[in-house]
Amino acid sequence: MLDFERIEDGVRVRRSQCAQPVVVIPSEWNGTPVVEVGACAFSDDSAVEEVVLPDGLRRIGVRAFEFCENLKCVRLPKSVDEIGEAAFEGCSALGTVALPDLKIIPKSLFEECVSLQSIDVPASVVEIRERAFEFCLSLREIRLHSGIRRLGNGCFFCCRRLERFVMPDTVEQTGKEILLGCRRLRQVHLSNSLRRIECGLLARCRCLEEISIPDSVEVVCNGAFAECAACRAVRGGEKAIYGVKVFDRCDRLMEDPDMSFKISRLTQGAVSVC
Repeated sequence: MLDFERIEDGVRVRRSQCAQPVVVIPSEWNGTPVVEVGACAFSDDSAVEEVVLPDGLRRIGVRAFEFCENLKCVRLPKSVDEIGEAAFEGCSALGTVALPDLKIIPKSLFEECVSLQSIDVPASVVEIRERAFEFCLSLREIRLHSGIRRLGNGCFFCCRRLERFVMPDTVEQTGKEILLGCRRLRQVHLSNSLRRIECGLLARCRCLEEISIPDSVEVVCNGAFAECAACRAVRGGEKAIYGVKVFDRCDRLMEDPDMSFKISRLTQGAVSVC
């Protein structure tokens, strides 16, 4: 059973009490179009495995499907242009999802979706907010397109199976720790529009063998590359101001006399920058 309510521009699904594996949301209720799945409408529903959303749906509310731990399949109609924070947080069985043409991927949207394997961020997106994909432990592939400008704090924190990350050159600003703990990350391209490399941005990326700092970077903040144990080389970065412990515990980097000399020169006179 679905509980509906009328709102200004149509009908909202207020709450689901279906307790069944497949839920089909109709396109109309009493002749009025269904335009929204409300906040927490399916939250903590452990029975639902698939939700069929109607074409014409416009909004998905805050925490609408939060902790639907058996939800495996949901098709987001192209008509959806707004999704609330944490709408799919903790959907641990969700393996794939195709996003509509959003402008913003909200905070914690897919946080702890531990089965999610790939994501294609639409070209319409200009910002990914904090923790959007945090602890997506199975995420192997992220495709970002030119036009995106900002990546929020920890947005890909501990995506432990991610091996390659390409940050489009349109990205002008990132938050802290966006790729911290991505243990299998081997290849990274940082945007050539960045002015700051924020705290812990690539920290604990233990398989990363080379770090290239764009010429645009003016400041490298505290611990930005700490514990990159496999790193052998740092390219660029001569123009930047360095925070403390930027290369802390990058032991292999210090085994090469030339690299050790370069790092010492870069970080001479380092001050706390966060």
